[in-house]
Amino acid sequence: MFHVRVAARHRLAAAVTTVLAVTAGTALTTAAHANAAPTAPAGVVRAASAAPADAQDAVISIPATTRIVGAGQSGFLAAEATDTGTTFRWTSTATGTTTELPKRYSGYYAGGTDTIATNEDAKTSYLLHDMASPGSAPKVIEQPDTRLRWRGLVGRQLVFSSGDTSAEQGGLRLIGEGIGAGSDRKVKGLPANFQFQNMEPVSATTMFVRYLVDDGDATRFYLAVVDVETASVVEQREVGPATHVVDSAVSAGRVAWVEGASTAKNELKYADRGGEGTTPAVKAVDLGNGLRTHVSILGDWLAYTPLPYAQNEQFPSDRFAFTALNVVDKRTVKLLDHATTAVPTPDGALLVRGGTLAQGEGIYRVALGADGTPTATLVASTGIATALKLVKTDVPAVVDLDKNDGTATLSWTLSRYNANGTVTIRHNRTGKTAQRTFTGASTSGTRVIDLAWNGLLSSPGDSSSFAPAGDYTWEFDAKPQNGIGPDLKESGTFKVTRTTGLHDYTDNSSPDLLSRDASGVLWRDDVVNTSSVPFPYSSGRVKIGGGWQIYDQLEAVGNLAGSPAGDLVARDKTGVLWLYQGKGDGGFAGRTKIGGGWNTYNKITGGSDLDSDGRSDLLATDTTGALWFYKGTGNAASPFGARVKVGGGWGIFNQLTAVGNIAGTTAGDLVARDTAGVLWLYEGRGNGTFAPRTKIGGGWGSFVHLVGIGDGDRDGRNDLYAVGSSVSFSKFYAGTGDTKSPFKPAASGALLWNSAPVNQVF
Repeated sequence: MFHVRVAARHRLAAAVTTVLAVTAGTALTTAAHANAAPTAPAGVVRAASAAPADAQDAVISIPATTRIVGAGQSGFLAAEATDTGTTFRWTSTATGTTTELPKRYSGYYAGGTDTIATNEDAKTSYLLHDMASPGSAPKVIEQPDTRLRWRGLVGRQLVFSSGDTSAEQGGLRLIGEGIGAGSDRKVKGLPANFQFQNMEPVSATTMFVRYLVDDGDATRFYLAVVDVETASVVEQREVGPATHVVDSAVSAGRVAWVEGASTAKNELKYADRGGEGTTPAVKAVDLGNGLRTHVSILGDWLAYTPLPYAQNEQFPSDRFAFTALNVVDKRTVKLLDHATTAVPTPDGALLVRGGTLAQGEGIYRVALGADGTPTATLVASTGIATALKLVKTDVPAVVDLDKNDGTATLSWTLSRYNANGTVTIRHNRTGKTAQRTFTGASTSGTRVIDLAWNGLLSSPGDSSSFAPAGDYTWEFDAKPQNGIGPDLKESGTFKVTRTTGLHDYTDNSSPDLLSRDASGVLWRDDVVNTSSVPFPYSSGRVKIGGGWQIYDQLEAVGNLAGSPAGDLVARDKTGVLWLYQGKGDGGFAGRTKIGGGWNTYNKITGGSDLDSDGRSDLLATDTTGALWFYKGTGNAASPFGARVKVGGGWGIFNQLTAVGNIAGTTAGDLVARDTAGVLWLYEGRGNGTFAPRTKIGGGWGSFVHLVGIGDGDRDGRNDLYAVGSSVSFSKFYAGTGDTKSPFKPAASGALLWNSAPVNQVF
């Protein structure tokens, strides 16, 4: 049984009305029955795919199709080339239904009526299906002679060719229903050394045949018009040579054909019928390399496309269009932007598989208008645009770069493959981008363009850095390789979220190093760690501003003021401490006075949460060696609570560094270097105090600065950066989470673009 897709009632009715408006009274348009779901011959079991959702109103909806094979009184046969073979479908213009036919090795032929034919696989039986009565059983024609080759169908007559190259003999046979001489007829009027090239049914009773003969001294090519009722040639003419199989057409008044002396030199010619092929041939169009030119005749018009199947081509051409040329007054009319195939209808019009930028892909009916000029009307739509389109966008509204190892895949689906372009995502605030370019291919079908984003962005002249949180714009730009339609430009927006990390001033979860040079300019280096480089590195030095030489102490203190970004404190030479609140873009808001009297302290460090309240705290040692704890409040106006003394004896250390949690507990920790160059770990207890110290090791006296930078290598543990007298003497120490051995062996530490000219790093 056939399984069919039925068009929606209003769309089907509108579609038939449209066809009737063009061909009122013709056999192609019969009354619509929107609820009809007819069955068909047994063995046809696959259902047609659903109609495209965006098929236009007033047009029948059909699945995707590559070419049109033939047209009958109440429908048409179309074929779609796929990776698994060719799918044939019959669409009824009477009911609006599309029926997918069972796959056959031989495919299906149409013969100018509602009858279609196929050969049963691995059998000598041929089936004639009457698609006007799909519930009826097929007529079976047995043709066991394996010397004959099946070539097509005319009406209900199967066309076979025979050939014996050694004897230089051949012919055509018409085999129909029934038994006896009348059902198997040899076509009369063909030469004995006939060699078949191609054929096309012109109507239910006429076919057009192209053949060649080889007389030993020359090969000659012929066109023949065959009357099926009498099984005889009624007219033929000799034509020029062709280096390949080319197209031809016939009407009541003319014949048209393609000649090709070479693959690069082809011509479309025509001649008036009559005179047994002696009427003069006229060159109509220089086709160049149009090897597969399709030719049709419509009254005084030749309709043709020199380069069919343009939708998959990878070059532009002015010869993709389906064009009509009037052979009398030489006018031309562009009917479609491209076409693959065209077939005649029983009422003298054409059905063309093609597309226009205005109405998209589908089957167009080309007929002469009231003024005698051909016009194209879309009668069946695949719902696919002829212009290059984005048919799907898969970009989440929010991309969380703290997941999937900081990666995300964004996707866009193009309506076809043959396009070149770029897809760009841009951080709105910084203008930094990530981009992918792509080139086209001649593959058919839709194409998915993926941007496998590694969470990095770059700008001209800069190294890649981790993408900040915030607002982003995506831009999709594509150019059709075949030149059909405008360039595609689409855009949209999305947001990125990230957790602000320790020492993060750019809202991208990666730590930043701050440094001041001898002239008082403050710089920022964003730390990057990717799988392609074995250690973290600076993505580039960014100038924050000048005038920072007025301070004798600068310290990164984490989030003190309540915003997600990290802050810093600066002590001037009069002992006043100032707060610079981070803005999350790598810069700082104007300073806020914290208070005076801070010149009693010789060392200040911050950034660790020492009392487990989720806020950063501050530690300071005075000149007597006492260590004081300042609880962070999260209030920019009053960022610290009253100081609490932790203990004495801290004067033995020449550097204190808050490093966050490196010992494996949840509390923040502290490392301290004594004057002998030994580094000690003070593990935080989570209440503002520390466990007894643990020796990390000696030899740390060669470093100028020790900075607790947070998670520089993105392994989930905090790390330490030891700044030497230059980049080559600076080292990166990855945290282990082990109190007894809190750091891995030193690795290269190019986290500062150049550490030589700076006098403070924090």
